[in-house]
Amino acid sequence: MSQLENHFKYCPYKSRKILLVDNERDLGWTMKKIMCDAGHKLIYASSFKEGVQKFKRLKNLDIAIIDLKLEDGDGLNFVRKARKVNGEVKFVMASAFGSPEVKVEAKQLGVCYFLDKPLEIEGLLNIINWDLYNAREFGND
Repeated sequence: MSQLENHFKYCPYKSRKILLVDNERDLGWTMKKIMCDAGHKLIYASSFKEGVQKFKRLKNLDIAIIDLKLEDGDGLNFVRKARKVNGEVKFVMASAFGSPEVKVEAKQLGVCYFLDKPLEIEGLLNIINWDLYNAREFGND
């Protein structure tokens, strides 16, 4: 049994509605499959503009996972804009370009976790299933 299968079998959790905004289409497809297998619903947007449109339309969104560098925008600006629409959504930012300064700015904007790419799927699932709803502060500095 793989670690991921083991994770699904032994980790009880509530189903979440997740928006992923990332211009890596392969990542979007892969994440959609993994999140569906884990009992979550993932909506994928491949650009800043598409992400903002979907964020505004989605009801009962739990989590938004945002790439820092999008072809048509910036993940930090996405969080600023999205917070005005729905301040209850939990934000996770992901990037291969996360400098300490960017991580501090993300924290100040209310981003719960800043994950380095490539993403570790089991760790991301733990954050989605447990940490975002039990942690009181920024998950990793």
